[in-house]
Amino acid sequence: MKFSNVVKNILASVSDSMTPQEIRDQVKMKYPDFYGTPSHLKNVEKGYYKDIDHALLAQIYTLTGTSGIFQCDKSTKPMKISLSDFDKPLQRPRVVSESAPIHRVPAGRNVKYDDKIREILANAEKYHDAYYKAETFRGPSLYFHERALATRHDPTSLTHLEYVYATLASWGMHRMGKGGSKMRSFEVFSQSVQTLKGIISEAQAYDFREMSESKWAVLKEIFCGVKVMASGTSLVGNSKVMHHMLPNVIPPIDREYTLSFLRGNTTIRNDLEAEWLIMKEIISQFFIPVASDATFYSKAEHWMKRNEDYPWDTSVLKVVDNLVIGLKK
Repeated sequence: MKFSNVVKNILASVSDSMTPQEIRDQVKMKYPDFYGTPSHLKNVEKGYYKDIDHALLAQIYTLTGTSGIFQCDKSTKPMKISLSDFDKPLQRPRVVSESAPIHRVPAGRNVKYDDKIREILANAEKYHDAYYKAETFRGPSLYFHERALATRHDPTSLTHLEYVYATLASWGMHRMGKGGSKMRSFEVFSQSVQTLKGIISEAQAYDFREMSESKWAVLKEIFCGVKVMASGTSLVGNSKVMHHMLPNVIPPIDREYTLSFLRGNTTIRNDLEAEWLIMKEIISQFFIPVASDATFYSKAEHWMKRNEDYPWDTSVLKVVDNLVIGLKK
């Protein structure tokens, strides 16, 4: 059983909403296998949380705040959580009319992303068409992208790391001459990834629909450990490295499209902790809600099966990224 099902079962068993603390107590009482998990113990040991109770509580907050199947009422402290009417991930919605579907944004979402989520969901096919009609990204950028993804299951192999490194270069992350972004040497990049082999392999089993605070902590460790950019900030370069190792939980992020659309500017402060928080917010508050929409997920799966027509649709989160780019075309 997944942790989301545990929380759903607890909420379904009561007639009223519950606080995260009440849910935690029910988990400890009725689902003891989900209390004191290896991830909880690891994160307490690393000092992320002071004890197992707080590690479990953080997992509940993250799950209910990023999944559309829960509704969070933040008008009270602590907040109250209940099951939402929002379509559950992967559940095909029942068609009740011929009119266009109404795309709702689950409660508990950061409001500054609400309109962005609705815009992408309402115009998915339009932006998808625009992306592929532009035919901007082909040649080496596509080839190395596909090869990097195909070799990701051995994330520290020379072959995979060379493909990832080549992908970033072909995606414009290393500019010749004095100006522009610069990548570190391959040796520095490779060595930084080697030390992360165990947790990268662990994170490759993650699903964006089943994120928890402990899983975000693992992703943060990877993000902060990857050394690929020599100039300026790490957000863009590290997200692209991680996407080619963890395409099911990390989309590629860039300034021109992602940051411009979602944040209204392309400025990034050179601060690794702040950059991680921006990436986590963008993924949890925008990419995951879009990707979790049942209608969108069905479309994305359909496009991904048509690889010859849509070669860049290599994961659900990459499809979301493609639509953001298509919006600008």
